[in-house]
Amino acid sequence: MFYFMRMGMKLSRSNETRSTTNDCYFDYKVRLLFDLLTKHNNQFSKKNPLLLYINGQRSQFHTNWGEVDNVFIPIFMEKRAHWILGYFDVANWYLDVYNSACKTIRDFAVMDAIQPLLNIIPHLLRQSNVLKFEAPDSPLSSRLCKGTPQQTNGGDCGIFIFKYAEYIHQKKISTMLNPLDTKLARHNMAIQLYKYAIEKPDIQ
Repeated sequence: MFYFMRMGMKLSRSNETRSTTNDCYFDYKVRLLFDLLTKHNNQFSKKNPLLLYINGQRSQFHTNWGEVDNVFIPIFMEKRAHWILGYFDVANWYLDVYNSACKTIRDFAVMDAIQPLLNIIPHLLRQSNVLKFEAPDSPLSSRLCKGTPQQTNGGDCGIFIFKYAEYIHQKKISTMLNPLDTKLARHNMAIQLYKYAIEKPDIQ
C-alpha cells in the first residue's frame, strides 16, 4: 500500500505539502549499513545503492528527497517483529515516530530501533547533495508521538502504520478513528487495490 500512496503523491498536482514514501527495504538496508559503519569500520561508499532512494531513482514513483517536504518510512523492529512509522521532516531535520503498541513496545526499544536512521540519513543526504540547503553534520532529532490510536492485538501493526501515514499526509491525524476498526480498514484497502487494478492509469 505504501507503493500506491507513493504513486499518488508523485502524480498529485496539489501545491500543498509534498511527500513521498519508502519501501520496507530502505530501513533494512540502512540497518545493514549502520552495522558496517559502526562495528566494522567500513567507509561510506559514494556508490551505495541507498542513494537511489535519495535521488528518486529507486523505482518509477520514488521522488528526489530534495523535492519533498517529508518522507514516510516504514520501520521494522526486528527484535520485536513489529512495524512502526517514521515521518522525516526534511527541512526541520527530525524524525517523528508513531508506534501503535506503546504499552508493550517501550520507548527505549523504539529509540534503539531508529538509531540507524537517525545517523545514516544525514550521511546519505550529504553524499547525494540533493537538498536546497546544506545538510547539517549531525544526526536527526527524533520525537516519539503519543496519543494516537493503539492496536489491541499483536497482528495489526501493518495496517496501523499505513493508516497513520494516510491521516498524517491529509493533515488529519487528530481525527483518526479511535479505536480503529481494522477489519473495515483492510476491507477499504482491498477495495482501493481492486479499483486501482480496474482503473490503472496509463503512465509513460
